[in-house]
Amino acid sequence: MIRGENDIQVIGCRFCLYMKRKWITILTIVSVMLGLWGCGLDDVNTFIDAQVAKSQIGEPEEVESISGDKYVYGTLSEEEQLTYDQLLHAILAMDTNVPLTTKSVDEVDKVYNCILADYGDLFWISGYSYQTYQRQDRVIGISFTPTYTMTRETRDAYQRDIDGVVDEWLMELPDGASDYEKAKFVYETIISRVDYDIESPNNQNIISVFLNHATVCQGYADAAAYLLERLGIQSSIVTGTANNESHAWNLVRLDGEYYYMDITWGNSRYLNADATEGNMTNYAYLNITGEEIAQTHRSEVVYELPECTAIADNYYNREGLYFAVWDPDEIGAVFADAYYNGADMVSVKFAGNDLYQQAVEYYLTQGRFIDYCRDLRSLAYIESPEMSVLTFMF
Repeated sequence: MIRGENDIQVIGCRFCLYMKRKWITILTIVSVMLGLWGCGLDDVNTFIDAQVAKSQIGEPEEVESISGDKYVYGTLSEEEQLTYDQLLHAILAMDTNVPLTTKSVDEVDKVYNCILADYGDLFWISGYSYQTYQRQDRVIGISFTPTYTMTRETRDAYQRDIDGVVDEWLMELPDGASDYEKAKFVYETIISRVDYDIESPNNQNIISVFLNHATVCQGYADAAAYLLERLGIQSSIVTGTANNESHAWNLVRLDGEYYYMDITWGNSRYLNADATEGNMTNYAYLNITGEEIAQTHRSEVVYELPECTAIADNYYNREGLYFAVWDPDEIGAVFADAYYNGADMVSVKFAGNDLYQQAVEYYLTQGRFIDYCRDLRSLAYIESPEMSVLTFMF
């Protein structure tokens, strides 16, 4: 039976299209002509598929790539990059029913998630839908529609408000800051100004960070990526689990090397929600290696991550708080300097677990910390064996 031109069979969100009789007649003629020209059956079907798809959903638009400097974009094949460009163009333009070049639903899903990893500022979307168009059980076309949570006017108003706050924050960063200084600034600024709060509205996007000043891990990671991008630092959002709970953190490129940064775990309010003191910055998760992050985090991403073995821009290394050999007096001098100069806390990192355990035994078990801060009346400390970090609070 030949169905009418406008008859569509719906299966979930996929559409099977049936062409009316005159289309079949025309395509039969085309098939015969292509056969006479020496084209194989596969070539004939490809030609027909393209013409049918074009007539039903239009021709995919050629769009300019704006993502050449993004990490995740660079891990994709040329075909996937083309899909990425088309999806991103649709999201930014707030278009619907956008015809794609790809015929793979799996590729659409992969690339969509790659866009979310590269761009932390897409606060006006919350997923997508698609339609597949078929001929003889083959997918001959896909159209893509992002799920928008607001109108274009509302989006633009939010964007102006967000950028006003961001401009204010970034004015505090001195001119000529190094890559390390920019990353440290973003880490400290977000932690000091944004509380961890699972009840915060819009906590899955940057509205919660810049306008509500309260968020969760996804908001932290998205906002960090956005701020770092504004500062010319490549950053991507990594999702997965930490301590078996869903989590998000950042991959950053500093001075040509890759590191991980977890602002959520750097916030004492996340680590101890009942803390009465103000937010304490935990630097154990600022610019760390892949091996270190793997102690507690598991990435679940659809793209390949770099090894992340550099320590040059690790916080402790850059601040002179990293110790690769055991020298109790040199380490003790760091404690004394912090205490007698009025610091609230001091944190040191050791090159391996053996050194770390040696420090725990010496300064805590044996109580030798007091040798370097003799008039100290009280002391609190945090042990982080997975990161080989000891933190003392005066």
